[in-house]
Amino acid sequence: MENGRSAENGRKTQQGMIRNYWYLCKGWLRHSIWNGVLFAISVLGGIALFYVTLYIPRILVELVTQEKEPGQVIGAVLFWGALKILSTIAANEGNILIKNQCLKYRHVLEQKVLEKTCTTAYSNLEDVEYRKQVDHARELYERWEKDVSTCIYLVQSFLIRGTTLLVSSGLLVLLHPVLVVAIGVCALLQGLADRHLNTWVKRHRDTWQPLEMKIEYIADKVSAFSHAKDLRLYEAEGWLMPKYRKFMEERRKWSKRQTRQEVAMSALRAVTATLRQFVTYGVLLYGILKGNLSAADFVFYLGVAGSLAGDLSGMTDVLRQMREAVWSIADYRKMMETPDPSGRGTGEVPAHSGMAPEITFSHVSFSYPGAGEETLKDIDFTVEPGEKIAVVGHNGAGKTTLIKLLCGMYEPTKGEIRLNGYPASRWNLESWYGMFSVVFQDVEVLPATIAENVAARQVDREDRKRVQECLEQAGLWERVEKLPRGMDTCLQKELFREGVNLSGGETQKLLLARAIYKESEILVLDEPTAALDALAENQLYLRYHELTKGRTSFFISHRLSSTRFCDRILVLEDGRITEEGSHEELMEKGGTYYHLFQVQSHYYRNDRTEAFESGLDPQWEVSSYVCN
Repeated sequence: MENGRSAENGRKTQQGMIRNYWYLCKGWLRHSIWNGVLFAISVLGGIALFYVTLYIPRILVELVTQEKEPGQVIGAVLFWGALKILSTIAANEGNILIKNQCLKYRHVLEQKVLEKTCTTAYSNLEDVEYRKQVDHARELYERWEKDVSTCIYLVQSFLIRGTTLLVSSGLLVLLHPVLVVAIGVCALLQGLADRHLNTWVKRHRDTWQPLEMKIEYIADKVSAFSHAKDLRLYEAEGWLMPKYRKFMEERRKWSKRQTRQEVAMSALRAVTATLRQFVTYGVLLYGILKGNLSAADFVFYLGVAGSLAGDLSGMTDVLRQMREAVWSIADYRKMMETPDPSGRGTGEVPAHSGMAPEITFSHVSFSYPGAGEETLKDIDFTVEPGEKIAVVGHNGAGKTTLIKLLCGMYEPTKGEIRLNGYPASRWNLESWYGMFSVVFQDVEVLPATIAENVAARQVDREDRKRVQECLEQAGLWERVEKLPRGMDTCLQKELFREGVNLSGGETQKLLLARAIYKESEILVLDEPTAALDALAENQLYLRYHELTKGRTSFFISHRLSSTRFCDRILVLEDGRITEEGSHEELMEKGGTYYHLFQVQSHYYRNDRTEAFESGLDPQWEVSSYVCN
């Protein structure tokens, strides 16, 4: 029973390898007609080179032993030499041109992976297993030993060696079948050794890969300019470097184990190669002594035996490499064929002509994949068009998760989200995303110009005025205007000689300008004032009605001073909405919101009475909105 299952698994693996290589070759051949032409030239040139190389020694020995005329010898040498040159050119030049074509196709594969990464569901990108899958898929165009050019070359080598192996086997069977059997057994032992090593690596790869990811992560963060200040001020290298050395030591242990496996298998291959040579010379010398072989035959069959041994060993090596490389094809194919888990339909969200839609959360619950407890529990509320909603709560209450569900980053575990009464599953994600302009907590800018960061695309002359207006509304234009190149200044000076790095508050303003530029029906601000100073925060509050005019807005913040600008406040506790209403209504209830507000306003009042003697007009002080 066990042997039957092993055989079945072996057949499935072999079939999977054939299907995956056909998947790659089919795409590569379809990419350009020249790919097929060059591939055929290279394969035919390789086969021809084998025949010519095999017969040249025999022809020369026959000419010498038969004492042919010098002219005949020279003519034969020139003829066979010309054939070898032509076949060598066909094989080698074909390989060179194929590598160039493979490089082009590598760019195609990379583009497809990037497009898939950009369009796949957000929940996929937060999944560790999916990110591993992406890393494996990238090996098809990043790892030289597994990339597309290597895979195509292996297919080519398989066809050439397969043809020459059949020819060599047939010739030696006619001479003496024992010789073929002996060479075949030695090649089989070598193949088993290679297979054992390949299986061992495959079995343990997922054990050391997390170590490599951690090592790479620490190395990247330690060397990153963005972390340089924290590393020095908090002596973080004293914490990170011991971890780095620990992970490196664990990885080296696996490397040592792998080396021991490689040494043992190498010794086995060396023994089998020596045995094969003894058998080959023994059979050929026996033929010479018996008078069955001439000197030319000895040279010829010695070459054939060497060719067969080389082809069997080479075929074993090719198959081993194909088995190793096929995982990059399989991982690439698996990633590209991974279905979108959103379950969304193909409908387009209808245009609203500037009017925001009604959004309903109908008894929505959500738990992250693998988490035992629900992050959101029975969330039920409706947002009217143009309503301004504040979402408040402690850290971990579920505020950001609520926004991710709203924006379509995740799908509810229970319940449903509705748009104007229709289930969200009716609309495609791309159309759904178009309704939202969002500023998240974790702010990131692109290594591009300020204008391109605001517009999220290349900016033409007509766009520049709109970009300036958005920067003005976000409170960043004065800073941008003073830069030598204005809005054409590149961000991230680590990449651009004349680039700049914005402060945390300036970055938040930049992303706010991007959200304004998009002009979506729903504006979401997730802790938009976290990196702003008091004056900048206050100015944002003063402009809040202007920014949200005609839009539905969600304002997520720990600072309850922002909630007074909103029509309704949702208080989240442990994943549930525990309170709901306007600022005045919630203050009258005397519940969680009331106590949070009192705590925050207490500190503002202390600041106002004890530390604030700046002489500023009260309307410019955030505390005035809390205390008045």
